[in-house]
Amino acid sequence: MTTTHGFPGVLPDPVAFRAALRLYPARYRRERGDELSAVFADSTAGSGRLATAREVFDLGAYGLRMRTGLTASSVVGQLFALAAPLVAGAVAGLCAAYTVDQVVNPAWVPMWALPDRIGRVPAFVWFFGQALLPLLLVAAVLAGRRREARYAAFGVAGVGALGVLLAAVQDGPSLWGFLLGSGESTPLLLAGLVFACAPQELVGERPGARGRIAVLAAAAGGGLILAAEGFYSSFGLLDRDAAVALLVVPAAALLFAARGRLAPAAIGLAALPMTFGFNAFRTWQSVGGMWRMAPLTVAVVVGLVATGWMLRRAGAGQRTGAGAGGVRSLA
Repeated sequence: MTTTHGFPGVLPDPVAFRAALRLYPARYRRERGDELSAVFADSTAGSGRLATAREVFDLGAYGLRMRTGLTASSVVGQLFALAAPLVAGAVAGLCAAYTVDQVVNPAWVPMWALPDRIGRVPAFVWFFGQALLPLLLVAAVLAGRRREARYAAFGVAGVGALGVLLAAVQDGPSLWGFLLGSGESTPLLLAGLVFACAPQELVGERPGARGRIAVLAAAAGGGLILAAEGFYSSFGLLDRDAAVALLVVPAAALLFAARGRLAPAAIGLAALPMTFGFNAFRTWQSVGGMWRMAPLTVAVVVGLVATGWMLRRAGAGQRTGAGAGGVRSLA
């Protein structure tokens, strides 16, 4: 005979709910588990499977936010919310510049025609996805449509993931080819994830004049970053100084957040998805291999971990005063 454990006096405890609850920190589960059970039971009473699944997803997503510090009350969450409209502008500007460059100097002519065989469909989808979805994202941000912007952000991340997968399939076991090919897609993947991970309750409504200027400036910055990267050209792979600068400067800007200065840190966080993938590869290429790259890699990883630790320590469970107002004040 099967024993069913239930909510306190309400209804049976579904497996999905227990799985979502496991995503919360253990202490929070002990202190608030019964309350979460009751709220979940009330919110799903009489609901269909789809609505219940949505509640389970939202419940689990917030548990992950608590574990990663991406809540509205944390410094990290406020930093991501402040960077969200900027990263939307930056990825739109970068992809618009890339598309224009492909119009002027097409590297892959068949992308402009409908695919003539099934094997070309994914690349066709990737190219037009990277051209259109970032524009939809920034348009939704400028219009203050938060839900549509989040959907567009997931779409941007999905196109980025498709491009990384295509690079892995097309270049096979060649690490060099994979890193070069995926460098065009990692900005979309990372930018979409940064935007989607931002606490939506802190992302402002339709921005004012100052906010629109900030988003458009970020778009111009995204285009300038692509130009500094040489439009992903292999001819620029030995430009080590530019590659290192495009990695170190945005990463170092994150340190401002540990001092409570979220605006410059948000600019660095918005730029980092644009600069990380291709410039990590450029640096690896210019120093002459993986082993020579190892010290710099270790230094960057240690620096990012230390920055994350300082942010958690500085703002765990505390508001910095940025909040939604701080988001609107920048973008």
